[in-house]
Amino acid sequence: MQQHCLICRRTAPDANLYCEQTYCPGELSPLILEQGEHIADIEIVRPVTILRSGVVYAGVRQGEPVYVKVAHQGAGHKERLKREAELCAVAQVKKVATPFLPTLLPINLLKTGKQETYGKTMIAGRLLYYYVFAYVEAESLRGILRKQPQLWTQHIGWIAIGVATAVAYLHRRRVFHFALAPESVLVYFDAEAPNTPRILLVDLGICSLADNLGESWYPDFLPPVYTAPELIDDRRRQPKSSGTQVPPNAQVDVYGLGLLLYEMLIGAPPIPDLLRGDEAVYALAMRGPQAPMDRVDDVRPIAELARQCTDVQMNKRLPDPAAFGQQLMAFFGAIPEEPKKSRRPSQRTIYMVAGAVLTVAFLLALAFSMAQGLLT
Repeated sequence: MQQHCLICRRTAPDANLYCEQTYCPGELSPLILEQGEHIADIEIVRPVTILRSGVVYAGVRQGEPVYVKVAHQGAGHKERLKREAELCAVAQVKKVATPFLPTLLPINLLKTGKQETYGKTMIAGRLLYYYVFAYVEAESLRGILRKQPQLWTQHIGWIAIGVATAVAYLHRRRVFHFALAPESVLVYFDAEAPNTPRILLVDLGICSLADNLGESWYPDFLPPVYTAPELIDDRRRQPKSSGTQVPPNAQVDVYGLGLLLYEMLIGAPPIPDLLRGDEAVYALAMRGPQAPMDRVDDVRPIAELARQCTDVQMNKRLPDPAAFGQQLMAFFGAIPEEPKKSRRPSQRTIYMVAGAVLTVAFLLALAFSMAQGLLT
C-alpha cells in the first residue's frame, strides 16, 4: 500500500506521508493498493480513478479483467459504498436500460445462490468494503482531459449527454448525486469513426433518497472544486455539516453537469484548486466558475448553457438533468448506437493463425525432407 493525498497529490510508499504545507493533512490521506496486491481473489493491476470516497481499480480474477471499487476508511464512505452497490443491483434486477451505470459481478465466484452486493475483507489490519463490476477498457475523464484538454466539441456533447442520462436515471429513482467530477466518469471510444465516446458513471455521489439525506449526509465525499454553492456554509467556508440543511433539489446536480461541460469546453478546471487547501477552494466555489468562458464564438449555445447551469443562484439553472440532456441533444444529436462486435477475426488473430499454419507447414516439409534423406 502507498499513501496518497487527495489535496496536494503527494504519495508515500511507506504509508508515512508528511507535508510541510499547513493546508495539507497528509496524515489523513487514504491508503492506495498497489500492483500485485489482492482484494479477496482479485489481483490489483492499477488504480483507475481516485475519488474522495474511494478508489476504482482495474484488477484480474481467474484470468478475467474486472473493476473493483474500494471505499476509503470511515463509516460515511463505507455506508455510501453499500448504498451505491445496492442501487446498481436494483437497476440490474429490474432490467432497466442503464448502460451508463456499473454492472455488478458476483463477490465470490465459488458461492452459489444469492450473494451480497458488496464484500469486505481485512488488509493490513484495515477492514475494506468493496464491490466488483464488469470491465471495459476505459480511462477516467480526468486522465483524458490531462492528455487532451481540448476535446472535439462533438465528443464533449456526447460525453455530457451520457452523464446527464445516468444522473437523470438516478433522479427518476429520487436519488441525488451532488458530487459530479471528472474523476466520477470513465470514458472509452468506439474503434470506428466517429469514435463515439461511451461513459460509465463509476461514482454515484451521496447516492441518497431525498427523505434520507439527513441520515446519509456526510461532507467528506464532496470534491471541493465541484461542490455546488448551496451545499457550502458561507460563514464557515466548509460544506454544510447536516443533511437537513441541504436542498433536495435536482438543480444541485444540474450545477455539477454544467461544471463538467464548462471544464470540457475551456480545457481547464473552472475553479483553480492547485496548491490550495479545501477551505480556500470552498471559498472560491461559492462564487461559481472563475475561468473565462472562451468558446462563445464557435459554440455559443453550448457555452451559454454551461454558464446558465453554473449560475450561483440555483433557480436560474435548468430544472433537472433531463432538461440539460435534451438541450444538448437538440444541438449535438443523440449518441449513436454502439456498433455490434464484428464476427470477423481481428488482423492480429489472422496474423497469428497464418504464422501458426506456416510454422506447421515448415515442420512437415522438414520432416518429409529428412525422411526422404533416410530412404536414399
